[in-house]
Amino acid sequence: MKVEHPHDRDLTPEELEHLAKLRTLVQEALADGRLSEGEIQSIRSFIHADHKVTVEELRMIRSTLRRTLGDSIVELDWETYQ
Repeated sequence: MKVEHPHDRDLTPEELEHLAKLRTLVQEALADGRLSEGEIQSIRSFIHADHKVTVEELRMIRSTLRRTLGDSIVELDWETYQ
């Protein structure tokens, strides 16, 4: 079933470049199968740099997680949370 969003539009070249950089950032953070507090903060900072979080950014993170990890579970570096 195709879901249509009335406000969907073609992304600008700048937005596409931003999403490509976000994909790379997430892939690099997941390279070892773990996410440290620093990696999470880097991703958050990148997303919030323009003071908004877009649906496209969230979709990019979700799809990159699935492609990179498959059915594996992300391991958080809990030592940094203590």
